[in-house]
Amino acid sequence: MSSSSGNRSNNNGASSSHPPPPITSSRLYIANKAKEILATRDATGITRLVTNLCYAKESDESSSLLYKTFKKHFPNLLAVKLIHAYRFITTTFPSSSRSGLRSYPLELLTTLLIDLEESNVALKTEALNDVKEHLNACLVHQETSDREFKLLSRIVSRVSVDFFIESIPWEELSSFIVSLNDKKMLLMFGELPTVLDEGFLKPLLENGLAFKILKGLFNQDRDDGWCLALEAGFNLMLQLINLERKDLVWDSVYAIVSSVWEMVNVRKRDMVVRKGLLRLVRKVRSEALRFRGREYEFVSRLAFMIKRIDGLGDDTKVAAKMIHDVLDRYYMGGTGLDSGFVQGLIGSYSA
Repeated sequence: MSSSSGNRSNNNGASSSHPPPPITSSRLYIANKAKEILATRDATGITRLVTNLCYAKESDESSSLLYKTFKKHFPNLLAVKLIHAYRFITTTFPSSSRSGLRSYPLELLTTLLIDLEESNVALKTEALNDVKEHLNACLVHQETSDREFKLLSRIVSRVSVDFFIESIPWEELSSFIVSLNDKKMLLMFGELPTVLDEGFLKPLLENGLAFKILKGLFNQDRDDGWCLALEAGFNLMLQLINLERKDLVWDSVYAIVSSVWEMVNVRKRDMVVRKGLLRLVRKVRSEALRFRGREYEFVSRLAFMIKRIDGLGDDTKVAAKMIHDVLDRYYMGGTGLDSGFVQGLIGSYSA
């Protein structure tokens, strides 16, 4: 009798010390909540989820589980919903208010796109078109903070790859970049993938892109402005190599090498140069998989030329070497090597 009573007491004790999980973390709740958000075309549900994630307490597991469910099973829909949530939040809160919440859906979307890319998973065409539509509205009609603009530029870069590879035009993007001030133009162009066609690049060049890069490289008082110009100039070189514009590639090579020399030996800004070169490392890491032989040879030689500039600090030389190291790590051996093209550039410079 007492033994039975003791067992009941122990069972009750075990039950109280290990309570059942909250209903909001159950699979049934998560599934029903996901269906609820999926069933609505407005942004209310996803915005509430993003807000909960942004201000989540450690004890709140339901929002995290719900987001993981979306990310694992519905990445295409999640991408569209996140950019939709950003549009909704920015119409609710001005740029000076709740900046952390405003940028949070963009941070989630950037991470989602990176994860999909690293898993070799592409967004479906329908999702890409929906994201593009929301991006066009965000870029043209909404006021953005510097943080938001930087995130939007990275999102545009990752989304636009599929459009350019499939030769699907994006006239709104080209027109928008032309309308930007110098700083934002260089930032967004520097983020774009190296698969632009001549039709997209032409209006940018006609509206002073190359001049603005040169201005940033040689007449820039702000360190971050020089780094933006360096990255944009490097990206322009890659685009021009792809389009076989040898004359303009040479101009870009000369401008970058001369600017680095001036920054190190005249302005004594070796640390800024190192920061800029690390940006190029990031760019090469993201683009090297798409390089052909001539892009590989060109970037490799350019890194070597920068490394040999007199006055470069040891740490900055390491940053230049990192460009080559990352290139070797991610380059997949694409075809199309034109050694004459590259050697002509290097030979002209050496002369």
